[in-house]
Amino acid sequence: RVGCRGLTVVSRNAFAMARWGRPALAVLALAAVLPSSATPQYVDWCALDLPELVGGYANISQTLSPLENTNARIRNLLAGKTVRAVAHLDRGRVEHSTFDSVDGCADCPYPDVFFCAPHIPGRGCHEEGGLRGRDYEVFSAVAQRGGFEVEWAVTRDISATHHESYTPMAVNFTTDDRFDISSNWWTDTEERRKLGLVIGHHHTDASRVLVTRRYEPDSGLDLDLLLRPFAPVVWITFAACMSSYAVMMLFIDRPWWSDLELGRSPTWRFLNGLTYELWLSFERFNGGDHHSDPRTNSGRLLTSVYGLFTILFVSLYTAKLAAIIVVDDARGGGLIQSLEDIRDRGGQVLMFSGEPMKNRMISRHPYLRVAEGGTLGEMKTAKLTDLMTAHGAHAIILPSSVARAAVLQPNNCDAIVTSNIQISGGGFMASVRNCAANAHVVLDGLLFEIENDGTLDAIERRFENADQCSGSGDDSGMDNSALSMDQMFGLFAFIGGAMVIIFIGVMIHLHFTKAHEVIVTNVREHRERSLRKTLSLQRRKNLSMERRRVEAGRASYDDEDDDDERDDDDDDSVYEDGLEELETAGQPRKDERV
Repeated sequence: RVGCRGLTVVSRNAFAMARWGRPALAVLALAAVLPSSATPQYVDWCALDLPELVGGYANISQTLSPLENTNARIRNLLAGKTVRAVAHLDRGRVEHSTFDSVDGCADCPYPDVFFCAPHIPGRGCHEEGGLRGRDYEVFSAVAQRGGFEVEWAVTRDISATHHESYTPMAVNFTTDDRFDISSNWWTDTEERRKLGLVIGHHHTDASRVLVTRRYEPDSGLDLDLLLRPFAPVVWITFAACMSSYAVMMLFIDRPWWSDLELGRSPTWRFLNGLTYELWLSFERFNGGDHHSDPRTNSGRLLTSVYGLFTILFVSLYTAKLAAIIVVDDARGGGLIQSLEDIRDRGGQVLMFSGEPMKNRMISRHPYLRVAEGGTLGEMKTAKLTDLMTAHGAHAIILPSSVARAAVLQPNNCDAIVTSNIQISGGGFMASVRNCAANAHVVLDGLLFEIENDGTLDAIERRFENADQCSGSGDDSGMDNSALSMDQMFGLFAFIGGAMVIIFIGVMIHLHFTKAHEVIVTNVREHRERSLRKTLSLQRRKNLSMERRRVEAGRASYDDEDDDDERDDDDDDSVYEDGLEELETAGQPRKDERV
């Protein structure tokens, strides 16, 4: 538009010069300058007017005023100028709305790799809808704060055909005199620093995380599954409650000291009784005892309390065990949580081609077996579990920002991010060549500015990926930990307190009952002795009367005739037998003596 307007002004002034003569030459010269005013003013980084802070301040407080002025100068050092930025294709972060391939050469080597660039006629990055993406907007926000323009160029991603990697691409970007800085997020590594590549303030989490199958099959035996619902201290307290119930029932419901069926000696009676009550307590806990009901009312009351404890304990155990099984099935009983889990299974991990942190991770984990396959851009949209299967890998190591976006896609609902492997960050990159690294002095301060006022967070939210896995994503709210003693204390306090109160009450009752029984026994024995004495005197009196009657009858028979003498003898024998019988009856029987 400026060029066309300039030509129009030139034609008009040429006509005016023909009419008005020499005075119009000044107007023509001024109009000729208008087209050149649209030429970008590129930055000479070596000539950048960076302030030099030197000593001479008396104390720290005196440095505050000049530093404030210095900050203002640094913030505006690029105002009115043009920074030339280059980026490789990164879906969702830097991409063109229309141009998604290299014009005329799909997979040519560098430098024929540009989708759009100022030096390609008709394919400027501002044309056909322009650029879009998270990193594009971050750099544009920085440019807006600094008051400078950005001249963009976008290339394809690295090529598997030419065995490219990102560090050589970064070298190509920063040694090309057509560009000042690369506006992708670049991981800061030792290799790149040694090549003179300087990464600015980290605006992206470039930490490496582990991505694995959500439903990893568990090939091992889960030997402690039935014990996991409760913490060890809960199981110990449960055993103590069961044993206490058995001991109380031994004293309340089964008086072992007088039960001859339990053994001859008191020791054996106690041991056999305790063993039997422990068995009964376990049987009553699991509902298997149907043949030994409590004998006393106190035993029935204590058993009722124990039964309520059994119902509550079994209910909590069943619910927690079911929750653990559900969580383990949802997460995968053999879910890989770390690189050590992969080592223990003898497996390997998959990394994207050209992973710049590969050597660092291997040096930290020397046992790691690594396979490479696919570019980082391909892994953003690929089905990750299929990549694991194709390369025989148990997990994939990816940058955090890439991995957490990938697992939210509908084709990766069976994958999950489990843990961090390596902490790192990513930022814009420039080279020490031609002093281009001086750009970070200005850009880093502007990056901090948009972070502090929330601009960067607003950009992050706009490009935040939505979970498309229908609720099967993060299961961090699911808990399969054991119930602790703090959670079970109320139940044990109830059962323990109730059992102790009942036991103490029964012991007090038995104490007074025993004293009363002693008194009753003494009274009964006294009455029995009195009764025996009375019965003995009565029997003797009756015997004396019968003896006198028999003697009187014998005297009356002496006056009978001699003819009847034999009969009299028979009668005497009868009377003598009766006398012996009476005398015998007067003596206590054997069982009475006993």
